[in-house]
Amino acid sequence: MAFIVYGGAETAPAYSRRTALCSRIGSRSRLSGAPRRARRASVAQLLRMSDDWNTLGAKWSKERADPVEVMDKALESFGKDAAIAFSGAEDVVLIEYAQRTGRPFRVFALETGRLHAETLRYYAEVEKHYGIRIEYCYGDAGEVEALVNEKGLFSFYEDGHQECCRVRKVRPLRKKLGTLKAWITGQRKDQSPGTRTEVPMCQVDPAFRGANDSDLIKFNPLANTSSADVWSMIRIVEIPYNPLHLRGFTSIGCEPCTKPVLPNQHEREGRWWWEEATQKECGLHKGNISQDAVALERADNDLRDKIASSSIVMFSKSGCPFCEEVRQIFTKLAVPYTEYKVEDSPDLIAALERLTKQSTVPNVFIQKRHLGTAENMKRMYADGELAKILNEAGLKLSSVA
Repeated sequence: MAFIVYGGAETAPAYSRRTALCSRIGSRSRLSGAPRRARRASVAQLLRMSDDWNTLGAKWSKERADPVEVMDKALESFGKDAAIAFSGAEDVVLIEYAQRTGRPFRVFALETGRLHAETLRYYAEVEKHYGIRIEYCYGDAGEVEALVNEKGLFSFYEDGHQECCRVRKVRPLRKKLGTLKAWITGQRKDQSPGTRTEVPMCQVDPAFRGANDSDLIKFNPLANTSSADVWSMIRIVEIPYNPLHLRGFTSIGCEPCTKPVLPNQHEREGRWWWEEATQKECGLHKGNISQDAVALERADNDLRDKIASSSIVMFSKSGCPFCEEVRQIFTKLAVPYTEYKVEDSPDLIAALERLTKQSTVPNVFIQKRHLGTAENMKRMYADGELAKILNEAGLKLSSVA
């Protein structure tokens, strides 16, 4: 892991290009001078008064704050506990802004195993251009293998992209963010119709948690920046960009789920084109869609993580006699299992019902396969089917009654 400190005087050509860009984009791109110093003092005062990042985000959004100022505050406040999320598209501008602050910064990227070769070569070009090392995040190999072996390589064309994205993107992201206190994204309000119109420049992330289960602060310096402004920056400052853009790709993700768009089509129309427009989110930025959707997504993800936490998982309630019957079965078979009590988790109960259509406990899973109620478990135990399932799962049984 490398942390790069940038400093030194800016060359005359670079300064000239930057000045031209500032004139084109407007005052929010100015990098120095009295207006910026005055605003930073106001921001510092606000943080001392309330430490409320959501309030600060609303203030920045209303004032259309300079993206470099937002980046600078993120790096100043969190240092090595913050990182830029880089997707290999226009958010390379974030790296340019981070360099301009003169502060050390980190960059990470999700390597899904399905990216274009051009995107991977572009990552290497960005690393060389800025003298950094990108931290790559991978999905759990076992989960990816299980998904592909069960459903094939292209199941998302039939049953939606969310499951694949959850395994290859959302869970690796959650794991990475669990080591940080803040992350910096390239989200823009104009990126997706109906899903990203409420992106603030700064917020307490409503969908993910940070290190030690702390609040995670999410910075979106480009929230108020248009695609045209981003591309003006890239061209004028001569920032490297993904060569797929030259072939009509605008929003670039995994190769099977990305295609070029036609003139006057919205940039997100090239992503998951077989799905309805408001469903074109992979789950990385669910917090900027709606609070209800965030709560449902968080509960569903929590449930799936619990189901995947052990070979045998049982959801139960204290004092439930049917749950005790299932415990006795597992005790007789001498197989280890993980048990989660749900009486104090209404969100988890609702998520279980959404997934299994079962409103009672116990709710049992073996190798993520839903086996249902106590009655089902007793029947399968009596006829030997349960022992067969456990053996197929690689679990050694001490006895079978």
